[in-house]
Amino acid sequence: MTDFVRREIESAIANATPPAAAVIIGPRRCGKTTFLRNLAASYDGETRWLNCDLPAVSARLNFETENDVDAFLRLAPTIVIDEAQRVPNIGLILKMLVDRNELRERPSRIFVTGSSSLDLADGIKESAVGRIAERRMWPFSMKEIAGHRSWGFVEDNLSNFMIYGTYPAAVKDFEGAIDTLTDYVDGILFKDVFKLADIRRSSRFVDLVSLLACRIGSEVSLESLGNDLGINRLTVERYIDLLERCAIIKVVPSYSKNLGNELKKGRKIYFTDLGIRNALIGDFSPLSERPDAGQLWENFFFMERVKIHDTLRDRKRIFFWRTKTNKPNKLDFIEVRNREMEAFECKLSEKAKAKPGKAFLSAYPECRIQVVTPSNALPLLGMTDDE
Repeated sequence: MTDFVRREIESAIANATPPAAAVIIGPRRCGKTTFLRNLAASYDGETRWLNCDLPAVSARLNFETENDVDAFLRLAPTIVIDEAQRVPNIGLILKMLVDRNELRERPSRIFVTGSSSLDLADGIKESAVGRIAERRMWPFSMKEIAGHRSWGFVEDNLSNFMIYGTYPAAVKDFEGAIDTLTDYVDGILFKDVFKLADIRRSSRFVDLVSLLACRIGSEVSLESLGNDLGINRLTVERYIDLLERCAIIKVVPSYSKNLGNELKKGRKIYFTDLGIRNALIGDFSPLSERPDAGQLWENFFFMERVKIHDTLRDRKRIFFWRTKTNKPNKLDFIEVRNREMEAFECKLSEKAKAKPGKAFLSAYPECRIQVVTPSNALPLLGMTDDE
């Protein structure tokens, strides 16, 4: 995989500006910069690129007058503000840019990237509401990889994706992925968490992430995690919130509505990329040799569904479900939108069955339940009937 892989959000981003600002949020090295360089190259005229990791570049966005804003917009027909979460008052700055851009006869295209949710960076949503179009970029989805290669390639490499993840550098070179991912975890993974949240590198914080990595697919208790690490519940909750905002993990809540014995306030943690997760625990052994193979498949399927719903913006929410009985019934995932429900049970064996119990079937008779295995999953990962 040596050339550009087209991203599913391309048309949405390209159509969002001008005069508004198109904002792409995603973890570092997931492909934001490559994507925008390719998109900018398709436009006529110059592109002005600002890397806000550099303090001197970030300082150029400290506007004092409307003339300063106008002068900035005249720099080029296309402007990219990269790693914008590093810019103080970025929400207000984008508001000023878009407000002045709307008055121009030929407004500039404004693209903005951030490696963490920009609401961590001085309330972008409050300051720039109605002036930005924000989309999420994840590491490659199966649909994006299939569009570049084929669904046959995806099917043949499912185990590699579960071991090395889908960051562009890992997908390009599975053989070199271990070094790439290890270096990423050692040097880059927590960079924005520590900077934006103004916390110093803490051994307990890193221990929490490692502990979560060992418990993917399992319910987690904030109190129990705190006790294991010697920190209080509120600190654990804050750290988990930061990890989710910086696109390192995703929290899945429990679903409850119709049954008195449903778990009501449970949570599971999944990692947004399994290559990162496996680097954290130092285990890149083959899927066939792993005791956590089932959890890897569950995590993989979940994140692919997250990517699909993010692209479609279909407002589907994902939960897990179980009862509080001594021998609980459970389902790995329930996708909900309005009154529509669809459930999935992730299994490695084609012979496995879902066991939600009679109470679930009676309480939610319209909910379709599918057992998802690596051999039948492609249509649920984005493959259409004509592919």
